[in-house]
Amino acid sequence: MCRLLGVVSRGALPLPEAVPDELPLFTALSERHKDGWGVASYPAGSGADGGDDPAPMLPLLRRGTDTALASNDYGDAVAEARGEVIVVHLRRASVGLALTPENTHPFVEGEMTFSHNGQFDLSDELRERILARGGRTPLGTTDSELFLALITAWAGELPPREGQTDWAPAIQHAAAELTALTTELFGRPPESLNCLLTTPGTLVAFAQHDPPQAPADQPAEVYDLRWRADHDRVLVSSTGYPQAGFATLTQGAALTVHRGSLRVEENPPLGRWTRRTERPGATPRVRPLDRVGPSGSDSSSARPPWEAP
Repeated sequence: MCRLLGVVSRGALPLPEAVPDELPLFTALSERHKDGWGVASYPAGSGADGGDDPAPMLPLLRRGTDTALASNDYGDAVAEARGEVIVVHLRRASVGLALTPENTHPFVEGEMTFSHNGQFDLSDELRERILARGGRTPLGTTDSELFLALITAWAGELPPREGQTDWAPAIQHAAAELTALTTELFGRPPESLNCLLTTPGTLVAFAQHDPPQAPADQPAEVYDLRWRADHDRVLVSSTGYPQAGFATLTQGAALTVHRGSLRVEENPPLGRWTRRTERPGATPRVRPLDRVGPSGSDSSSARPPWEAP
């Protein structure tokens, strides 16, 4: 179980300026989530001003395997991070997974970064079946990179949107496939597949968790993924600190925030999840949201996507 923080701001800002109130409270969560940290940002300097289609840029990535709250390197990484799209990850490692740079989020593939909060059962058969799908090859041993492998496999199968990889439905379909696989092999869905995926032009957030598997010593909303849209930024975050004005992302939904315009779109949940929930080439349902006044639903009372009618 980990913690996620992502922000898209109007203009390239230093991370401490983009989230001045939230960042210290978020960093304090590393007292529990103490097994590493990562910060990824996109330096300014390319792309059309105010547009959603900047020229490709590689993310600036800083990671460590120490505890963020006590780490000078984390402090330097936070101070260095500057851009319109920034993500921070605090790791609480799953049992048996090594504390190595290769297992530390965010993971990077080209211009894209991926950060996961949650876990699911692992076996050699699950790993083999996921890797047979032909997505990104994991560099470490985490379940998170297997989820990313499925996401990249789906990204290659689904049609692009406006000439760009459509990451939101790719995440949703990958989560559907992974849920079907773990249910088949282990008799239960993943504990959580909450994640943030970034590109130079977008931040994509996805929420899915299984309430009965949540840690017993944590509040019911521990796996909620929440977001808030202000005039000059859109912020997505895990819980654990006061979040006045935040909305809760619906389970199974994917939220896309666009750089420049700060336009926010929601891909609704896919419905009952199967190996193929939509044919490749189908037009995804996308709902634009009010950027300034989100009206989210309480996912703690929402039916999990795999139980949808």
